[in-house]
Amino acid sequence: MVQVMDFRVLGALEIIGPDGRVDLGAPKQRALVALLLCRAGQAFSADALVSALWGDNPPRSARKNIQVYVYQVRKAFAAVGAPDRLHLERAGYRLTVNPGELDIDRFNVLFARGRTELTAGDTERAARTLRDSLSLWRGEPFIDLPDVEFLNRQAEAWRERRLAAEEARIEADLLGGRHAEVVDELFCLVRAHPLHEQFRAQLMTALLLGERKTEALAVYDHGRQLLASELGIAPGANLRRAHQAVLSGKAPDFPAAVRPRPELARRTVPRQLPRGVTDFVGRQAQLSTIAAGLARAATGGWPLLVVTGAAGVGKSALAIRAAHLAAENFPDGQLYLDLAEHNGEHALGHLLSALGRGPAEQPTDPCERRALYRTLVADRSVLIVLDNAANESQVRSLLPGSPTSAMVVTARSRLLGLDSAELVELGGFRSGESARMLLGRANAVEEPDAAQYAEFIADACDHLPLAVRIAAVRANGRALQEVARRLVSTADPLEELVAGDESVRARLSSCYAELDLIGRTALDRLGTLESPEFTVATLAALLGTSNGHAERSLDLLLDRHLARRIDDDGNPLRFALPKLTHHFAAGLAEDPALPRVS
Repeated sequence: MVQVMDFRVLGALEIIGPDGRVDLGAPKQRALVALLLCRAGQAFSADALVSALWGDNPPRSARKNIQVYVYQVRKAFAAVGAPDRLHLERAGYRLTVNPGELDIDRFNVLFARGRTELTAGDTERAARTLRDSLSLWRGEPFIDLPDVEFLNRQAEAWRERRLAAEEARIEADLLGGRHAEVVDELFCLVRAHPLHEQFRAQLMTALLLGERKTEALAVYDHGRQLLASELGIAPGANLRRAHQAVLSGKAPDFPAAVRPRPELARRTVPRQLPRGVTDFVGRQAQLSTIAAGLARAATGGWPLLVVTGAAGVGKSALAIRAAHLAAENFPDGQLYLDLAEHNGEHALGHLLSALGRGPAEQPTDPCERRALYRTLVADRSVLIVLDNAANESQVRSLLPGSPTSAMVVTARSRLLGLDSAELVELGGFRSGESARMLLGRANAVEEPDAAQYAEFIADACDHLPLAVRIAAVRANGRALQEVARRLVSTADPLEELVAGDESVRARLSSCYAELDLIGRTALDRLGTLESPEFTVATLAALLGTSNGHAERSLDLLLDRHLARRIDDDGNPLRFALPKLTHHFAAGLAEDPALPRVS
């Protein structure tokens, strides 16, 4: 039986379980629960929790404190009939929150529905829906918790959405002829947010519709002076339009303050996803993970998924496949960008063009360009696929401002610096998946022992999807036995794994070029080993440095999936280069100045 809970963050933190209110305990413990709720359904690493709770000066017992807090929270959940909600996974701690249980999610759903109804012209229904969304707010988010920067940033983002919902609800009331009912409320909103031009413009419109022209002009004049003295700027377009309407004494067809912005009036629905591979096999677990992550967009979950793995492991194929499967859930379009070809402002310009803003319509100032991009997707549900990201900064500038949009990023690095990103780790094919691709692409139906030769080929390719796919292409028109013989007999299988302009060596060379000098040197030295397996002490000896420095070099290779940990015997200090990576590194190490180590 599903345990129904009510998680409340729009005000003081409260959690109601099947058998009553959850006692969340001390302030720091409550703050930990709030952090987990900010990433509801996603893992929050222990390091990230420590950093969020204590900043740059955590106590020595910080990790132990986290474990104690988690233990106490689990007990508190169990006490109200809701066990098994807080889990420890490989990526960190995850708090399970079912759809509809978190009040910010319910707010986002109602807010999105209300705006859709407003756009469709159903002002009465929109007003009711938007009022329902705002009724979920009980006060300032996390007001009862310690000063935690992460929570402060999240609360500020939610407050901005609340103001946007207030604007939309007042728009619906004004369009519905209820200007008299909202005047007093708008006076209060303008006093609380004196620099908020939209509320001021809406107040002027309401006063004009109530034939209170003198008061409307006074509201404008006060705002003009305030903007000049506080910010050194003139009133914006909406406020100026409201002023002109008051001066003319002619009420607009609908309130000038809420007239749709010109940049949003013309919508382009992009459909940019490239064609997926026709021989896609396996990856069902990863596809399910991505599908579940993208589904959070429907409830305003801000999905950001990072597909990470070694060069040639099939990250792009998986991301594109998953995006095609989820495309119908993003009615405002799908954007695709290969960051290996487009970077920086060029990348942003490409996305703006896809959203209907040609080069002549794009601001020259980088900050204004980013603001325009976020504006164009602010009330849309768009799926964005960023392929081949080299670092976090490439992605941050392209993150959408819409919680109902989603982003899938592929990268060789894990991009651990991206806030709230969910990692999808991708490894090689399973044995059966490799064989299926080889037997499906090759002319092997009538070949004796085809399955056995496919297994030989897959092992020689180390089950790396790119290598298996290239081998399958090379098998067209020849026997699998011949392909297997050449791969097994050659000293360097990379020489055989070439098909047209695609090769495994080229992919590894690209990955090698992305490493800094420390990472390249470590891979060079590991290429002198006869075996792909090594320990930290071995790497330290090769580099002529300490184990600590060797571990930092190894971290670079692990992050780029150029090395992997071997844990089959319980020794956490044993590592190995993937088979094809070892062949590549051996080629780098042919410099006679490098010592050979057995």
